[in-house]
Amino acid sequence: MARIQRSALFKRQLIEMTSAYRERAGSPVAMRFVDRIEEGIAFVADKPQACVVYTRLEGKEFRKWTIRDFPVSVFFRIERDDTIILEALYAHRMNIGARLPEDT
Repeated sequence: MARIQRSALFKRQLIEMTSAYRERAGSPVAMRFVDRIEEGIAFVADKPQACVVYTRLEGKEFRKWTIRDFPVSVFFRIERDDTIILEALYAHRMNIGARLPEDT
């Protein structure tokens, strides 16, 4: 299994999204969101090549995995040493490509 590294952007977005779910839908939904994120990360760590290539930017290949039960995907890249960098969480309609260069 690959080593997982979370970017500062990923961590910040996870906190913000979890807080938003807690405020809008309550703690049980927020905790289910966190559980689904962790399930998604486990899948990415186990089978990163099974995830679709989302885009290629600045010579790097970025992949995504959609989170079950939530309109969110994990956006990541694989380093040469089998380290997976979790770059961002994003809603399906977000234009992540326009934000990525300055956020990562």
